[in-house]
Amino acid sequence: MTVGNILGDAWRLYRLLFRRSIAIAVVVTAVVTSVDAARFTSSRQTAFALSAVAFVLSFAGQVIIQGALIELVRNVHEGRAAARVSLLLERVGERFWPLIRAALIYGIGVGLGFVALIVPGLIIWARWSLMAPLVVLEEMSRGITSRSSSLIAGKTKTVLLALLTSFAISAGPLVFSSSLGLRWQIPFSLVWGSLTAPFTAYVLTVIYYRIVDPEQPVINDAVRTWTSVWKGV
Repeated sequence: MTVGNILGDAWRLYRLLFRRSIAIAVVVTAVVTSVDAARFTSSRQTAFALSAVAFVLSFAGQVIIQGALIELVRNVHEGRAAARVSLLLERVGERFWPLIRAALIYGIGVGLGFVALIVPGLIIWARWSLMAPLVVLEEMSRGITSRSSSLIAGKTKTVLLALLTSFAISAGPLVFSSSLGLRWQIPFSLVWGSLTAPFTAYVLTVIYYRIVDPEQPVINDAVRTWTSVWKGV
């Protein structure tokens, strides 16, 4: 498993599943962005409340996007037609609270690691990165951090480099967009966030399958012969 292999598989998934991926990401990102934008035209007290709501929605939104797209990758990995958006969201609903809990633990762990020293934060970022795939694909609710760490052990550097590359792609342009002014920053964030969120989810799922099921390609060979990934054979 190399960084190139991970990013290459993630890019192939992104192109293959682009239509459904973007549909999910746009809907979720649009809701979060709309709430966030509303605070700029509200009173100070209302703006504070909207900021809190936007933060919660942003956190939950990322969980929903990741959970749905991880399940979508499972479809093509197992040689099944890609599920409809409603079914994907239904699946996320079944695992929503375990996903939220895992995301909180992951975020707090990485954050504390960075506060203590940068290196521990980076190590935790890599070692615990499979928590979302484990919740969705293995339906785990307990022992997720230790399971993720054991899977990543020996591959921490490779996984970390893949995560850093994915983060640079998704977050880098958003940092520079602050110079565009509010009028352009909000729509840019909506578009760029919708375009890049699926890629991040695919990177995590590729890492999982390349470790857990290395003998099988991430995209089932049968899928390549289909006339449409949405209809199957």
